[in-house]
Amino acid sequence: MRLVVSVLMLLALVACETNVPSESVSDKSPTQTETVMVDPDADPVVAAEDAAKEEIKVVINNDNPTISTTQDFKSLKEQETIESDKARLKAQREKFVTIAPTALPTRSNSANVAAFALQTKNNVGEMLYSRGDELGVVAASQACSRFRLPDDAQASFLRSGGPSGDPGNLDPDGDGFACDWSPETYRKLLK
Repeated sequence: MRLVVSVLMLLALVACETNVPSESVSDKSPTQTETVMVDPDADPVVAAEDAAKEEIKVVINNDNPTISTTQDFKSLKEQETIESDKARLKAQREKFVTIAPTALPTRSNSANVAAFALQTKNNVGEMLYSRGDELGVVAASQACSRFRLPDDAQASFLRSGGPSGDPGNLDPDGDGFACDWSPETYRKLLK
């Protein structure tokens, strides 16, 4: 079996091999094939001065909308006037839309675990509510496995009538907290 797997792996590696070009690379650099004529009487300083004397004209294309000329005061002065600024400001004011404030949305009747945590004063495991089921711990662990987070379990527990009632069997110890949910996270926020 090992032999078969080894052969298959070897074939997979061979199939992944890239083709190498067969042409050879020239050992000659371009400078070896070019002929350069050098004037022994020419002075390099004079040649540089002659090149500097030639005028280089730079053409600026003002029609290019991607290049901003706002940093050049002369160009800006030619393009913009007080009247054009007033017209632009007026156009922007006409486009401006004021949205009137509306009333805040009302909260739904969903359970608020943070508000519940701040309203309660008991500790986790401190029994406040009687639970009649003796096998509650086993049933509670099965019921709690339906929830990803303890906050989700506590919200479901509160929506279904908790903490005074526990129809979902999420609070076997009667402390008012479902599935190992702890109010301490929310209580610490106020400290």
